[in-house]
This record gives sequence, C-alpha cells and structure tokens, in this order.
Amino acid sequence: MTRERRLSELLELGDQHRRAGNAAAAEPLLREALAIAQSEFPHDRLRVAAALNALGLLCKDLARYDEARALYERALALVDPGEAARSKDHQVATLYHNLGGIEHARHNHAQGEVFARKGIEVRRQAGGDDVALAADMVALAAILDGQQKFEEAEPLYIEALQILERSPGDNAAEIAVALNDLGALYAQRGLSDRAQDLLTRAADMKRQAIGEKHPDVAVTLNNLAIVHKRRGEYALAVSLYQDALGIFEESLGAEHPKTLACRRNYDRCASEAADDQA
Repeated sequence: MTRERRLSELLELGDQHRRAGNAAAAEPLLREALAIAQSEFPHDRLRVAAALNALGLLCKDLARYDEARALYERALALVDPGEAARSKDHQVATLYHNLGGIEHARHNHAQGEVFARKGIEVRRQAGGDDVALAADMVALAAILDGQQKFEEAEPLYIEALQILERSPGDNAAEIAVALNDLGALYAQRGLSDRAQDLLTRAADMKRQAIGEKHPDVAVTLNNLAIVHKRRGEYALAVSLYQDALGIFEESLGAEHPKTLACRRNYDRCASEAADDQA
C-alpha cells in the first residue's frame, strides 16, 4: 500500500469514527495520518492542512479547545486564501468556520462571530457548495443566538434550512442541526410549542442519521427537556435529562463540559420536581 493511500484511508476511517462519536478509535488514526502527512508530504500544504483540520475537529469534540484552535491555526497558515478561492477550494472557509466553532463553544461569541462571518465571505468567493454555505449560516446564527441577537439569527436559520432542504443528496444531519438550533432559539424566546415541534423533528432525524447514542442526539434531548421543564412538565423533563446524561457520559465522559452542563440541568430539574410534589 502506498503512503498516499494509507494516509487517505486513515483520514477517512478516523473521520468516520469521529462522526459516529467514537473518539477513542478516531484519535490514534488521525494522529497517525497527521504524522504521515508531515513526514511524507511536507511540501503538500493542502494535504497537511487537511490532516491538521481533521485532528482539530476531534479535539474540539473532546473539549480540548486550545489544542483544536492551535491545529486550525497551523492549517490556516499553510493555505493561501487567494489560491483557494481561485481553485474553488473551500478549505479556508472551513477552517474559519471551525475557528468560529471553538470560540462559540468557549462562549467567546464576539470573536466567534468574526471568524464565522469571514468563513461565509470566503465560501461565497469560492462558490458552488450550497450545503457548506448553509452550515456556515447555521454556525453564525448560533453565535448570534448566543449574543441574544435573535432577530438576526432567526432568518439565517430559516434561510439555511431552505437551502439544505432543496439541495440534492442526504443532508439529514445538517438539517437536524439547524432544526435543533432554531428550536433552541424559540425555547429561549418562550415559544414552547414551536420549539417542541422543531426539537422533536431534530431528535428523530438525528437518531436516523447518526444513531441513538450519539452525543448530538443528547444535545437535542437536553434542549427538549428544557422546554418541558419550563412548562412545569417535570416528569418528562427529568426522563429526557436522564437519557441525555446517559449518552453524554458514555460517549464523552463524566467530565466533558456537555456532560457537566446536562448533569446540572438534571439535578436542578429533579430538585424542582421533588419540591413540586411536596
């Protein structure tokens, strides 16, 4: 097997494991891929950048945000934005998207917004990838949502959904993310019926697209629990929090920020449920 083929297979298999929520299997594969890219193809900047980005995605999933950002920045330094735009390569836009995601996860929304807007700008210049552009729009909307800029975020979500739903191919996972995020926005605004409808659809689509035990499913279950708790439907909320917490603990571990946040939500809800019954 050639080193080029080995590198391609490592990246593909590592990303498959990452997308399935199996970080333990993904990490050694992606680290080996990066080592091969750097040692065997040091002058192929795009190839090395792709390996850096792939490992960065995994580190972000594992909440190793400093490491993820450093990997993205190393990748970005290897890629010429002008060359990428001329060749219709979307790698630069993807890296800005991913940098925005890091700052969103850290709640550094202002910095995340800068990266997200830059990603959309570069993506539009490169042209052609409507699904990726819609994902950029969802990411920016989530960052705006985090700053309570609801009036700007909502139409972005809706436009992105329209793009995804009319685009060819299987975009179920991307549609589910947009439905989840828009549902969470409606929940924050107290529009519980609309929130529940979108979040229920998102949960069903995620289960079909990525599996019952994927942490992204737990994200939506947690959001659904929030809606039911605010309605005073404590038993249903507690059950949803329990389901989400079990998935987070199994897939991400007990100390991951998403696990800790869900556990806090569950503990508060269980306490309020007990008080309500007293």
